[in-house]
Amino acid sequence: MMKFRDQFLKIIISVLASLPLGVLYILSDALAFLGRNIFHYRKEVIMRNLESSFPEKEPAEIKKIARRFYRNLTDFAVELIKSSRMPPELLESRVVFKNKEVIDRFYEDGKSVFLSLGHCGNWEWVGNRVALFLKHHGAAIYKPIHDPFFDRYMIGIRQKYKGTLMIDYKKVYRTLLPLKNQLYTVFVLADQSPARTEIDHFEEFLGQKTAFYNGMEKVARGLGYAVAYLDVQRTKRGFYQVEVKTITKDAGIEPVGMITTRYVKMLEASIIRQPDNWLWSHRRWKQKEKKKS
Repeated sequence: MMKFRDQFLKIIISVLASLPLGVLYILSDALAFLGRNIFHYRKEVIMRNLESSFPEKEPAEIKKIARRFYRNLTDFAVELIKSSRMPPELLESRVVFKNKEVIDRFYEDGKSVFLSLGHCGNWEWVGNRVALFLKHHGAAIYKPIHDPFFDRYMIGIRQKYKGTLMIDYKKVYRTLLPLKNQLYTVFVLADQSPARTEIDHFEEFLGQKTAFYNGMEKVARGLGYAVAYLDVQRTKRGFYQVEVKTITKDAGIEPVGMITTRYVKMLEASIIRQPDNWLWSHRRWKQKEKKKS
C-alpha cells in the first residue's frame, strides 16, 4: 500500500513540476483561498503569533499580513514542487544575491562558514542558489522527516546541484569535526523552536522571550568557523533578493552568546521590514522561559 502511495505521489509531483510557474501560481491562489477561508489552516496560531509580535498594529493590518502570508505559504509549496525540474538559469534569475563575494572571500581566507537564515521567503531556493556558485564544499543541517518518501524527496532537492552533505541536527559537531581541515559552507535554518528538553537559550525576539537553539554558535566557536546571516527578501512574486551579512569572521574569539544574539536581531529586522515573508504558522512561542525562584 505504501509503495502504491509513493508511486502515486511521485507521478503527481512530476506532472506538477513540469508545469510553468505561472500555472502553478494559479494553483497556489486556489490553495491559499481554501487554506484561509475554508479549512482555516492554523488560523488561530497565525493570528496569535502576529498579534503578539505586532501589538501596535491595527486588526485590519494584521489581517492583511495574514492574507499575504497564506499566499506566500502556498507559493512556497508550488515553488518547492517546481524545484525538482528547475533549470539552473531559471533559479539564477529568480534568486539574486546582492553580495555573494562575501562568501567567496571566506573561501579565499581559508574559512569555513555557517550560513544562517530564517524561514523567510523561499529558503529552499536560496540553498540551491548558493550551491550554484559555492567554492566551499556544501553542507546543510536538517531534521529528518518522519515520512520516508518526503524525507527522500527533500534530500533530493537539497542535493540537486552540488551533492550537498546532509547533516542530522543531532550530529553536527561529530560530523564536522573530522572535516575541520576542509573548507565547508554549512547552511542552517536557525529559527526553529527547540524541544522542551533541548532548551538552553532565550532571546528577546519580536517583543517576546523566545527559546532558540544555540548549537550553531557552540559548533562555530568550537571549530573556529565564520558565521554569516542571509537576509532574504521577496521582491515580487516568485523573485527573491539575498544579502549576506557577516556576524563574525571567527566564532572562536567571540564572547558566549554574541553570535546567537546578533543572528536573532538580524532575523527580527528582516521580519519587521517584510512581515508576511516569515513562517507564521509554526508554534514558535510554545516554550516559555521558566521563572527564577
